[in-house]
Amino acid sequence: MHPEAELPGLAALEAFAVDLARVAGEEIQESLGREIEVSYKDLTGPLAPTDAVTDVDHHIEEVLAARIREAFPGHGILGEEGTRHFPEGFEYSWMIDPIDGTQNFVNGLPFYSSSVGLLWHGRPVAGAIWGASTHRLGAGVYHARSGEPLYFNSIPLDVARPARGRVRGLGAMPHDEDQHLHPGATEPQGRYRLPWDRRHVGSGALEAAFVAAGIFESAFNSGPRVWDIAAGALLVQSAGRHIWTTEDDEWLPLVDFGETADDLIGWRQPVLMATDAAYARITS
Repeated sequence: MHPEAELPGLAALEAFAVDLARVAGEEIQESLGREIEVSYKDLTGPLAPTDAVTDVDHHIEEVLAARIREAFPGHGILGEEGTRHFPEGFEYSWMIDPIDGTQNFVNGLPFYSSSVGLLWHGRPVAGAIWGASTHRLGAGVYHARSGEPLYFNSIPLDVARPARGRVRGLGAMPHDEDQHLHPGATEPQGRYRLPWDRRHVGSGALEAAFVAAGIFESAFNSGPRVWDIAAGALLVQSAGRHIWTTEDDEWLPLVDFGETADDLIGWRQPVLMATDAAYARITS
């Protein structure tokens, strides 16, 4: 068992993360009945604008950060929409992505999430991801803490749906990485002929939750930030699956995101989440 699983009060911290994720989900659901304000963070570049942000993103992050500061004034907070709060000597830090998959949210595609991850000295120890769409055909929260199994809405979740005769599974990969064709070919060739079909959900946190829940056998993200993946990393590990990142052109298990505020703010690396079998096929 990892030493962080013995941290005192970890069950209460997980419950707090779940409450935050549910609050975020309630705010998102409330916003569906009104007009939202949309802007874009990327106003230049060949594909701009694509990085949407809404007034709902900002509001949720403010609400969650305020709750954390009140409950745990000595904890750090890092949010996608600008929250940077790192008290001197902090050991715990909360990673907030108020809406992951904002472009889906803006356009009404119900594949988006809200992610709340808790780190201890940079290591994931608790996480909760509210998903607008889940394996139960409705909104809900996937959550876990270090050393304990994966839960969905406070009920232990068995990974992977039994399916006799199934040959092909699903893997999540961005469309620009997906099943390239050689010139003149009519179907994927070589290493792209893999035993699963590719899907791109548009929310990295939700894809991580789906790997944990056994919906996806693998998910690749070319450059997430720590708030995108902190909660998902813990969920994947709690489900008995694995997460890797690259170092010196080699895939290595992801253990932590660094300890300092600068480490956490600057972290951005490729991430692969998968079963052992899927990992072996993808990286061979």
